[in-house]
Amino acid sequence: MKSKILKNVVLFLAVCMTIALFTSYGLSATTDKSFKVGWSIDTIASPFNAAEDTAIKQAWAKYPSVTLYSTEAQAKGLKQISDIEDLVAKGINLLMIKPKDEKTLTQTLIDVKAKGIPVVLIDRYVEGGAFTVFVGSDNVQVGRDMCTQMNKLLNGKGNIVFIEGTMGASSYLDRKEGFTSEMKKYPGLKIIASQPCDAKRDLGKSLMENWLQTYGKQINGLYSPTDEITMGAIQALAEAGRTDVKSVSVNGAMEAVKEIMNGKINWTAAYSTGVHPGVELSWLILNGEKDVPKEIIIPCYGIGPNEAKKYYDPSLYIFDYMIGGSPALKDAMVKYPILKKIKIL
Repeated sequence: MKSKILKNVVLFLAVCMTIALFTSYGLSATTDKSFKVGWSIDTIASPFNAAEDTAIKQAWAKYPSVTLYSTEAQAKGLKQISDIEDLVAKGINLLMIKPKDEKTLTQTLIDVKAKGIPVVLIDRYVEGGAFTVFVGSDNVQVGRDMCTQMNKLLNGKGNIVFIEGTMGASSYLDRKEGFTSEMKKYPGLKIIASQPCDAKRDLGKSLMENWLQTYGKQINGLYSPTDEITMGAIQALAEAGRTDVKSVSVNGAMEAVKEIMNGKINWTAAYSTGVHPGVELSWLILNGEKDVPKEIIIPCYGIGPNEAKKYYDPSLYIFDYMIGGSPALKDAMVKYPILKKIKIL
């Protein structure tokens, strides 16, 4: 009898120790929870957005307990509202969004927040503040950096053409604000033409062709807020035999980095999409993390000829997806302690 009681006591203590061990490592003695995550992107028509969409899906694939529901709004704001409503109806535990613009989803996100669903914004803001965390870059600062580089390239004086991106998108609006506000420091710089092109390569090319016909040799510099536009514009410059026009761009797409090495683009801001830290932070939030800052700003990393030779990797679409994380992402880990809890790629 005593032997049986002793065995039961030992068994009870073993179970207690096992539970304590799991608890000390933040684990559960029961089966892991399963989660539903919604992902809404405005469009995958551009290569940059398509790469973001693919990266999001690949990043979540390593979490088998997560079911990912993804939608694409085909660049239509009202469809993105409908997409998000459908995701919420599926019973998602967290919503990730790359919004089309900064205004359309304001009320939608207020409604989502009211349901207690965390919202993680990737790359672009939505007005109103009804989100848990924004992960991306400071696009106003990106614009300032581009203006500073342009001033250096033009030695303080020159006429610039500005091919704008998608109308209403916060990232492009902020880059424009940063560039034009910084120009006040450089009275020798002047924007002589400016027009949106929906961030499309073919439209960037045709717009530059039109400006070359209109302004000719008056054009000294090209300001383009995304590499996709820049690639079209430099094709128009090459076909016109214009090798003297200085250009600054954004994204750090490896295609553009290669053209920096070839001397066809002068500088690009290697831009963080926020995809990988965004997914890892979302995983922490799903598992109860509360100490999350309202925004995670990942600095851009300027790429000129020297940096291009060092970091060019044709196996990648964008500099941001470097194995082990880009230098900019590593710099952000110093500013935001929570990033030390996640694994970069």
